[in-house]
Amino acid sequence: MRTSLAVSMAAAVLSSLLPAAPALAAPAADTAPPEVHSITFAESAVTVSGLETHFVQVRVRLTDETGVQQEDYVPSDQAAGPSVQVNGGPNSYVVLRRTEGTDQDGIWTGSLPVTSVWSGKIEPTRVYALDKTFQNRLDVDPRTIIETPSLEVQSSHRPMIEMTFSPEPATKGQPVTQRIRAWDATTNAPWPNLPLTISSDNGCVEPAGSLSRRTGADGTFQRTLSGDEAQWLQCAWVAGEAQPGQPWPPTYLAVTSAHVRYSRYVVTATPAATSVPAGTNVNVDGNVTPLAVGKTVQLQRRYPDNTWRKVGTALIRASGRYTLVATPAGQATYSYRVYAPGDYRAVGGTSKVFTIRGT
Repeated sequence: MRTSLAVSMAAAVLSSLLPAAPALAAPAADTAPPEVHSITFAESAVTVSGLETHFVQVRVRLTDETGVQQEDYVPSDQAAGPSVQVNGGPNSYVVLRRTEGTDQDGIWTGSLPVTSVWSGKIEPTRVYALDKTFQNRLDVDPRTIIETPSLEVQSSHRPMIEMTFSPEPATKGQPVTQRIRAWDATTNAPWPNLPLTISSDNGCVEPAGSLSRRTGADGTFQRTLSGDEAQWLQCAWVAGEAQPGQPWPPTYLAVTSAHVRYSRYVVTATPAATSVPAGTNVNVDGNVTPLAVGKTVQLQRRYPDNTWRKVGTALIRASGRYTLVATPAGQATYSYRVYAPGDYRAVGGTSKVFTIRGT
C-alpha cells in the first residue's frame, strides 16, 4: 500500500509539472482551385477534307488538394468538366476524363475532333475544372500561366448549308415548304447525296426527334411543314464523327437554323425636300413596322446600271422612326429608297422610291 501511494503521488506531481498536450487542430479547409500544370497535343499538324473527322488526343495534368471532380456533359449543363476549349470554332469544347494518376494529381485526357470546319493555328484558350468541395473552380486561359501547345490545321472542301422557306411571309396555320441547299465551300459546287440531320424545337438543342435525310442530285432537300410544325424553330446540320464516349452534342461540320417568318417590314420614307442645290444634305424621315429598336436601315440610291447601292445607314429609334441623310451630288435627279433588311423577326422590306433633284 505504501509503495502504491508513493507511485500515485509521484505521478500526480509529474503531471502537474508537464505542460498540457496541445489539442489536435482540425485540418485547414481547401480554399484553392485546381491547378493546371501542363497541356499537350498528340500531334502538331493535321490535314482534313470534306466529311472527315480526325481525333487528336489532348492531355492535361491537373492537381488539387481535395481532388478534381468529374462532371460529364449533359445538354442542360454546358459547364461539364474538367474540360479544355480551343479557338477552332464549332466542336471546340472537350470534356476530359482521368486516365492516369489520382484525382489529387492526375492526367486527364480527351479527343479534339478536327474537321474541315477548322483552319490555321488551333490552341487551348480555356481550362475549366471544379474540385470535390464544389466551391473552388479553375476557369482560366492557360496561355496566361503555362506554356501551351498548338495544332496547325489545313482543311478544304467544307460542306455548307442554308435553310429557306416559301412562301414568306407565311400565313399562320398554313403549310410551308422548307428547303435546304448544300454546297462545297472550296468549289461552290452543289453537294449531292450529303447526309443531313433535321430537327425542330427542343431537338435543336438536345438529342430528341431528329430525322436523317440526304440532299438530292442538285444538292438540295425539301419537305412540307404543316402549319403546326412551321411555328417552331427549324434546324439542320451535317454531323461528323462523335467524340468518343460523348454522342451529344454532335460534331458539327455545318449547321443552320431559322424560324418561319409571318410578316414583312413595312417601310415609309419622306424626304424633307425634293429639290435642293447640289451637295445639300436632305433629311429623310420614316417609320418601320413591326417595331425593331436599334435595327439598321439603309438608304439606297439607284445607279446608272440600274442597281441599288447603299449610300447611308441609320438606326431605328424606340418610336419606330429613323432619320437618314441624302445628298444629291450633282445637277441631276436621283432616285432613292429605304431598305430594312430581313432578320429573324420579319422578311426584308423597302419603301416606295422617291426622287431628290440637285440644282
